[in-house]
Amino acid sequence: MDIPQELQPTDKIEIQLSDKKIVFLPVSRLRFSTWKGDPVNFNYGSKPIINYRDEACFAELAILRILLEHGWDGVWVETYGGIHYLRSMPQTWSLKSKHTSIPHDKEDFLQKIWKTAKTTACFDVFAWHGDRIVFFEAKKSGKDKLTSAQIRFIEGALACGVSLDSLILVEWEDIDLSVRKTEIMPRIAHKQRP
Repeated sequence: MDIPQELQPTDKIEIQLSDKKIVFLPVSRLRFSTWKGDPVNFNYGSKPIINYRDEACFAELAILRILLEHGWDGVWVETYGGIHYLRSMPQTWSLKSKHTSIPHDKEDFLQKIWKTAKTTACFDVFAWHGDRIVFFEAKKSGKDKLTSAQIRFIEGALACGVSLDSLILVEWEDIDLSVRKTEIMPRIAHKQRP
């Protein structure tokens, strides 16, 4: 099954691995609106809340929901305070109430990657359909970069047979902020003219 159109890569980004080898990971781009409804009970320490189909959620969950809507299965892999597999918004720092399980073969495969990579870091979304697996890492455009642990995860995944085209960076931007910047920039430029 193909990756949903919204998540289809449109670019590549150069990543240097720890052995200095250069790889090119696929990049897809998404635009979300900021959540403007009632405040959420838990925002994970000021994590941006976006509006996905009139529901408040994190970008990782929006990516997962796109996949689920297109027949994929998967989870948001959160490794803060232990390993948690999530499909819905957490309500507190204790993520156990929202924890879900994954098939044993998927769990075993992640364990193999983590053992090989010597880290429990993971891309945010682990998705599968039949024999196909894909990992998606959500990065807010202009704000986030891959960590050294995520680089190790990439190396472990590649060593365990995951193809480069199955390790996708999802750069997302806030539509509302983009609109505000566009509206503000012409006024600033106009004021600077003599």
